[in-house]
Amino acid sequence: MFWKIFRLAPLSVAVYPFLAPISWLMTLTAWILSPLVAGISMATGRNEVGGPFAYLYTHDASLDGGIEEAIDGYDPKARGFKLWWQRVCWICRNPSGRFNAYVLGYSADGSSLILESGNPYPPVSHWTVIELKSGRRIFGYRHKSMWFGWKHTPIAGRHLLKSKPL
Repeated sequence: MFWKIFRLAPLSVAVYPFLAPISWLMTLTAWILSPLVAGISMATGRNEVGGPFAYLYTHDASLDGGIEEAIDGYDPKARGFKLWWQRVCWICRNPSGRFNAYVLGYSADGSSLILESGNPYPPVSHWTVIELKSGRRIFGYRHKSMWFGWKHTPIAGRHLLKSKPL
């Protein structure tokens, strides 16, 4: 199947090994700076942080995303240290999502799935190729907890780069 994907989306397969380490570096940066980013949000009284720090967390939710999505363990009544800690945890749960969506990812506007092999859920060897509006093609591969390429289902209108080797 890899060779079929390579024939359909050769550029994305070729550049992905160079983009994945950049994504990993941003993930590491997000984890390291998460206490600072959460602290800035607390000091400003906002659940969003602008500038380059915005690239360190997800693009489809604020720093209170755990509360907004009613995820177990995120307390909507949290204040002070507890709220700061929830925001740190949210950044660490969704590191560098905005970077992977806007810098390494692509707009989903006008994109179409041109190849799908396997089942997306549960993911036990799921290959995809997506053709973007520009005509460029990107691939995605998911096997159990591993994920490579670009996410086939857009999140907030973007195909994110995914790089989860474990």
